[in-house]
Amino acid sequence: MAKFDSYLLGKVTKTLGNVTMCYMNKQNIARARIFSRKDKPTSDVLDQRARMKVLIELSRFLLPVVQKGFVGIGNGTTSNAFVAKNMKSVNVDEMHTATVDYERLKVAMGLQDIPEVSVSYSSESKMYSFEQEMLENGFALADDLVYAVLFESVLMRVKLISLRSRGENGNTSVGLPKNWEQANVKVYCFATSKNGKSISPSLYLAVE
Repeated sequence: MAKFDSYLLGKVTKTLGNVTMCYMNKQNIARARIFSRKDKPTSDVLDQRARMKVLIELSRFLLPVVQKGFVGIGNGTTSNAFVAKNMKSVNVDEMHTATVDYERLKVAMGLQDIPEVSVSYSSESKMYSFEQEMLENGFALADDLVYAVLFESVLMRVKLISLRSRGENGNTSVGLPKNWEQANVKVYCFATSKNGKSISPSLYLAVE
């Protein structure tokens, strides 16, 4: 707002461009017009926001895995890559409430071949048993590192487990972490090169 005197114009009350002039308290006053636009977001925009929100939050809980599983993906951070690659793994209802489809979720992404891993669980011993098969062909090396991921989807806790190298057959047993509910645990596996720069897509493992 600015005050000014104008002997030629006298009492000014008009708008020129983005400036409105008026006469108040025996003075000419010029005010800048403030243009604001508040468009109502569309349904698609609200759905996208819901997906982004839930994935950004999830990336924080999965950070130790995301930092290993999304190396070299995209031009931003590993967390940004995780969010971008998982937009289709989130379902949104008519109330714009987002729900993660954990079977479609990717905790790692890259060009390597997915490792051959299966998992079973013993309720008596509270142990997971990961059975691994050697992979000899394709985009993979014998010294690649294979990982399993346990994620408790209610407590939002994660455990990253080193399995055997890709060139080995064998079994690795891991106990259910304290205070975790086995029914809430989601299990994944993926592989990386020995230097960690080349990654495979992750695979959701159905527990036998």
